[in-house]
Amino acid sequence: MNNDREYRSFTFRLFFAACGMGLLISLVARPLHAQYVHQLSYNGSHWTDQNLGGAAVETNGTGIAAFDTTPNDQTHVYYSSPTGYAIDDVHQLFFNGFNWADQDLTLLTSAPANFSWYSQKSGFSVRNYQYVYYITGGEVHQMLYDNSGWTDTNLTNLAGVTDYADDGGLLAFTTTPALHVYFVAHYGVIHQLFSPDGVTWQDVDLTYVANTYSCACWMSGFNIGNLQYLYVLDVVGHIHQLFYNNSTWSDQDLTALTKTPPASFNSGVEAVVIPGTNKVRLYFTAVHGGHLMQLASNTSGKWSSTDLTKKSKGPIPNQSNQILAFTSNPNNEVNVYYVSGNDVNRLSQPTPTTWSNEDLTALTDGGLATPTNGLAGFSVNNNQYVFYVAQ
Repeated sequence: MNNDREYRSFTFRLFFAACGMGLLISLVARPLHAQYVHQLSYNGSHWTDQNLGGAAVETNGTGIAAFDTTPNDQTHVYYSSPTGYAIDDVHQLFFNGFNWADQDLTLLTSAPANFSWYSQKSGFSVRNYQYVYYITGGEVHQMLYDNSGWTDTNLTNLAGVTDYADDGGLLAFTTTPALHVYFVAHYGVIHQLFSPDGVTWQDVDLTYVANTYSCACWMSGFNIGNLQYLYVLDVVGHIHQLFYNNSTWSDQDLTALTKTPPASFNSGVEAVVIPGTNKVRLYFTAVHGGHLMQLASNTSGKWSSTDLTKKSKGPIPNQSNQILAFTSNPNNEVNVYYVSGNDVNRLSQPTPTTWSNEDLTALTDGGLATPTNGLAGFSVNNNQYVFYVAQ
């Protein structure tokens, strides 16, 4: 196994160099005008686009996280805004039911600035408690709102992690009361930071456990009870499912299993579970032709593959953008969002066997999406909320 890890680590280094160069080229030219976070919202009958204001987002490649809090029904969006050359502060935009307000969480918590042009965000809420995660200086940080104020914690130090975290590949969710944060370190090593109580943290090397390396671009996942599902893209473009069965971790190569074309090296990866079931829907872009693909599992765990670009006759996704997917209630319809050119598109299923595409930017006369930033969003009943960075 050690020889295999050394070979795969070497392969990853070559791959990561190519991936990093492609990302660098896309980020070298800083935009000449300010960019802002926009919200696309669906109220059950029609879509609208709104510039949320807040601080400017002048860098390409920023990650966005968004979720709602209950029972106060507030919407929260997290992003980075520059304060200097390649130095960003983490900001929160939140809607209190009447208007949007912006907070600089880096200033509020005296946290270290985000020293990167390209940084993921991830987070979740537990009632009105808010958990937001980002990476700076190779270290994973948690910003926590405990219903009275914000605090910043360096989880890398608490867990004793010695690997340097890359800016891409970050995911967090809770199996209440436990907290889980997944990130990718240098050379594609996948880590899990785990806390059973929100106070003490430990580190698990999932690459050692599952023998799988990641490309460090995007990752996705969720939990069903205490069962944990993590989806990553490996160094040859294969999509892997890392599964924790409440006892041990296992790895399954879904690309090989379904005989699906490999993913592009900087493809977004997004997974969603159909509520009340164990049916998984997984989305990525193929390396050949750039088509948007779906991998789907049924109740017995059998996987199948579908080319959604062919099915919907929709436009080709940008290769460097995140893909977003979530279900709406009560019909459990899966909605898939991606950026093509500068337009945000939505894929949905009007029938179980057909797919349709909507250009939401054209439909709403909305802002032009930046080509390399993230997407975030969620649904509340059938109302849908999608957040992106517009030029």
